[in-house]
Amino acid sequence: MTGLHKRLPQTRHGWVVAAYVAIAMVLGGGGSPSAAAEILVQIGFAACVIAWVFWAGETRRLPKQIVWIAALIVGLPILQLVPLPPSLWKALPGRELFAGSLELVGAESGWQPLSVAPFNTLASLLALIPVAGTMLAVSTLRSADRRAVTLLIGLLALAGSALGVLQMAGGPGAFRLYEVSHDFWLTAFHASRNSAADALLIGSLALTAWVATTTGRRPLFRGDLGLLLLFQAFLLLALVLTGSRAGIGLLPLVLLVEFLMLRSVGLARQLSAGMAALGGLVAAVAVTATTLSGNPRIDAVLARFDASRDFRSELWQDTVTAIGHYWPAGSGLGTFTRVFLPVERAQVLDDLFPNRVHNDFLEFLLEAGVLAPLLLAAVLALILPLARKAWSRGTADRPMVLLSFGILMVIGLHSLVDYPLRNMALASLAGVAVGLLGALSRVSGDHRRMDAENDGSQLGFTQHA
Repeated sequence: MTGLHKRLPQTRHGWVVAAYVAIAMVLGGGGSPSAAAEILVQIGFAACVIAWVFWAGETRRLPKQIVWIAALIVGLPILQLVPLPPSLWKALPGRELFAGSLELVGAESGWQPLSVAPFNTLASLLALIPVAGTMLAVSTLRSADRRAVTLLIGLLALAGSALGVLQMAGGPGAFRLYEVSHDFWLTAFHASRNSAADALLIGSLALTAWVATTTGRRPLFRGDLGLLLLFQAFLLLALVLTGSRAGIGLLPLVLLVEFLMLRSVGLARQLSAGMAALGGLVAAVAVTATTLSGNPRIDAVLARFDASRDFRSELWQDTVTAIGHYWPAGSGLGTFTRVFLPVERAQVLDDLFPNRVHNDFLEFLLEAGVLAPLLLAAVLALILPLARKAWSRGTADRPMVLLSFGILMVIGLHSLVDYPLRNMALASLAGVAVGLLGALSRVSGDHRRMDAENDGSQLGFTQHA
């Protein structure tokens, strides 16, 4: 088998997952304002499901924790769409205005769902199904397929960086995939610079995890770390050009996770040289930024860290008010724009239309009510045993465990000031992270050897460790 073939998925299941991940990362970065792109991702997912069922063949047994997590994810919007009798839905907090609107058209006696905007909640359900499906599919993948998908994520992040270079060189509107976009910043395959930053950080984690897992198959050459450092430098430059404060702020944590990945597989000597080179790179970037402090682009990035004119605190204050109106039932997933404007304070009104809270936890609390913390606690209770079990399996798989942790860390921390999970590309990558934990938790000892030997059996060849 050639070196290139070893980097490709080794089973049909791996190819199907890789195909969807590529579709989601390239076309899923527009968010809800880009409905056409999201529909393309959903159609791509449907095509992958058909391929999975009729082409890929028999599926390995699904980890029960992953099944429960997937059920919770899609179950919430389904529950919010169940029609309720008039006496019940009218009694829910915050329904007075909607009940009055229905009375004007003589529809007040009809059954209505918990969601105050059912079509918005249905759209959220359709966006969540691919995420749950990705989670389930990844949890069944074998070792070589997991590594191939990991490499794909890193390469697509690099491709996004290359597209970003063209965007910055071409000026406003050049090489943008979406009509509404942060035109003066690098956005790669995304409409938002913040989502682009998250994708770049996750790509950086994926490349490091792929290199770290290579040590279990052949000796790691000095050129491997050199190439990794070169790619990381490219991603670092792209990250700075996004101008995302949270993305740049998360970089030290991402580098720490990458350090732990390499250290977990015993790369102590190589790490000393690699970290020295990385330290030199960071110093060079700092010196360059100081030297070019009069450069408009560098000044624009630095100015982003002035939070004195940040509007988020005003959004959060009014969202807390809205939460009080709809507590404890919530307003329904995807309904923020419907329920926020009536409670927005007059003194903060301007010509900008808020489409998100810029804090996904607050927005989830508004839309899901008391079920939001319960669902998050349930998902966390299911994920932690998977992570602990996967980590205990041995050093060979620990870079992948750390990759899953790193992806969820980036998305979770950025959710405090933004809304990465409202982006299908990032939500699908979160699904990959959880699915990896499910797959890794089932691999042990002799099963790991069988896992590697059986990789590629569906395509007529054997993968050797």
